[in-house]
Amino acid sequence: MRGLFSSLCLLMSLFFVVICVNYGYMSLSYDHRDESQNVTLMKRTMGSMLIVFGTLKLLNLRHFVGIFSKYDVISQRVPYYGYTYPFVEIALGVSIMSGWSHYPYYIVIGLMMISVLGVLPTLYKGKSLRCGCMGSLFHIPLSYVTISENVGMMVMAGYLLSQP
Repeated sequence: MRGLFSSLCLLMSLFFVVICVNYGYMSLSYDHRDESQNVTLMKRTMGSMLIVFGTLKLLNLRHFVGIFSKYDVISQRVPYYGYTYPFVEIALGVSIMSGWSHYPYYIVIGLMMISVLGVLPTLYKGKSLRCGCMGSLFHIPLSYVTISENVGMMVMAGYLLSQP
């Protein structure tokens, strides 16, 4: 089982390298006045973030689930939700970057709203918890930065929904 996750992480790392090369190629011909290029760049940024953060969560999935279940409202009620969350993030990132449809943006907005609803009460109560946004690899405290990241993703998804 551990070998499967190592292989999956290696595959995601290679995918990330392809994304970086794609960014480099796009930056050579980027014109900030062209709205379609701005939308493409935003899609690629959002998709890359979801893929990278999902992959970081897979590096130690069991530990991530332990961190995540302390503040996520769904994970507290449905124990296996935390195990599926990184795969959902990666699938959303791939579908956003491929431009299949606008449906992934609705899912991103929903997931980010649920996250904010879990983080706000935790911060309000003064609990000091780790953020699971980048998996268990980095020790990042749960803070208002977490909320701003989620709100930023919701704003980007909302903007992309408004584009043809």
